[in-house]
Amino acid sequence: MSAAAGHAEPATSGQSRAPGPGRPRDPLVDRAILDAAVELLSDGGIEAMTMESVATRAGVSRASVYRRYANRVDLMEAAFHAAAQKKPEPPDTGDVRRDLVQLLTRLSTLLMESDTGAVLPAMLAAARENAEVREALERFTADRRTPTTTVLIRGIERGEIRADVDPELMADALVGAVIYGLLLRNVGPGRARVAKLVDLVLAGAAA
Repeated sequence: MSAAAGHAEPATSGQSRAPGPGRPRDPLVDRAILDAAVELLSDGGIEAMTMESVATRAGVSRASVYRRYANRVDLMEAAFHAAAQKKPEPPDTGDVRRDLVQLLTRLSTLLMESDTGAVLPAMLAAARENAEVREALERFTADRRTPTTTVLIRGIERGEIRADVDPELMADALVGAVIYGLLLRNVGPGRARVAKLVDLVLAGAAA
């Protein structure tokens, strides 16, 4: 869908500039710029997403883009967050295995239902050459990993997982496997495969 027409919802990224004095920013323009950036990243990768190309596709001036984002990296990070749906909340059923299966299945569904699968390869490619993009990608993945870490810490506190297990490293293994499947197969692992993944990782960490 073309971004030039705009949408009614406001942009939600925390990376855009705060509005200055004068006329309030138009949320339709905010949304059109982010939609254009997501489309360009999805279609042509980071090379296609310039400030000028975003302005052209959104049907706005370059000044409108720069008023909201200081540079292309800021806009790219904002587009990446706009492409991804809200992270799932960590469940708390009292059983770490059940919590992990529910959480990772939901995370896989959210990633598949958003534009993340199309935008993530462009971000990964750019991260190899650009430290700022790499930092933006790290912030995004850390944010998606936090609910899993929360579930694992609860499991450690309940004695289901060994106290010497690093929850951050274990979360990397679990969430990383979900994202790996999305990138290489362009498909979510599904609940049955998520359950196998959780059982495999828990087998090495169980108390």
